[in-house]
Amino acid sequence: MGVWHFRIFFLFWVLSAVNFNSLNGEETKKVLEVGPGRTFERIEDAVASAEPGAEIVVYPKKKNESYERVCLLVKTPNLTIRAADSKRPVVLDGKGVEYSGAGSVPRAIVQFNAEGSGGKLIGFVLQNAHNQSFNAAGVRISQANDVTISRCRIRANDMGIMSDGSAVQKTGMNQKIERCEISENGALEDAGFNHNLYLGGTSAVVTRCEISKALTGHNLKSRVHRLTVSDCFIHHAANRELDIVDSKENTDQPGSDALLEGNRIIKNPNCSGNKNVIHFGSDQGVRHDGTLTLRKNSIVTPFSSPVIDMSEGNGVILQKNFISDGGSGANAQIVNRRTENELSIRLNGNRFPAHFQLP
Repeated sequence: MGVWHFRIFFLFWVLSAVNFNSLNGEETKKVLEVGPGRTFERIEDAVASAEPGAEIVVYPKKKNESYERVCLLVKTPNLTIRAADSKRPVVLDGKGVEYSGAGSVPRAIVQFNAEGSGGKLIGFVLQNAHNQSFNAAGVRISQANDVTISRCRIRANDMGIMSDGSAVQKTGMNQKIERCEISENGALEDAGFNHNLYLGGTSAVVTRCEISKALTGHNLKSRVHRLTVSDCFIHHAANRELDIVDSKENTDQPGSDALLEGNRIIKNPNCSGNKNVIHFGSDQGVRHDGTLTLRKNSIVTPFSSPVIDMSEGNGVILQKNFISDGGSGANAQIVNRRTENELSIRLNGNRFPAHFQLP
């Protein structure tokens, strides 16, 4: 075979291989690198340059210094932003920024808008997001679908993670928050209205996270149509550990259920706020057309306040949960029903102190 024939054959083979891989969905993602000596020094510039489906890899700064005054407004679909080393989180610090939501300024250190559906954020510390409305977040998911937040530590913001959307409009679907540590978020200036997690939209799954020490509010507040919380350690909130309440176009839709499975939930014995462990129902007067299911959870509360407070909803299912008073001798109700609606309560295989009261 002559040299030119060989070159033509080789070029044809390469092009065929590329086309074959593309047809099979194996086309290599475009990778943009951020960090010292990399293509981009600022993550914002990489996000602005990214094409749909790209991956932004962020390397630590020298001496592991923070990336400061970070403002990422993601409007590119299927964009992955990840730390280069899975064992070395990169710190994104919002100190000094007013996360106002005005113009191109997000209300979070990282915000996924609707156009940024399919986004992923992996391996960061997000801290010190504040604004004058006391609702700046480490991460915000605004109308976006299929967003994943993984292996992040989110701390010392007004809000940890905040999201919104509509089950009617099918936005805020398939939010996934996994393997994150979310702690000590809140604002003393607006006490009780800031939470580690404040979720809205069509559906959310929170799994394998530690959610703790909400400064003034709840560890997890939800207005999501359908919520799943599994295999999490949730503890020591200033108020309730979980507050699962109402929202137009979300909980007024049939099947607005919440499932809590395999979690460890502990009330702070020095809690100065609401001493219920879990609230399911309504705080805005909107229908909550769903059922709360607790399965295989371990719950510790030293208080005589109800473990589960039902202010709305269709029913409660309790299966194989372990509930303890932590040695306090408290005389608590398992379920407190304070709704005029018919409320089905089903219990199977649960363990709790004899002095705790059943409905």
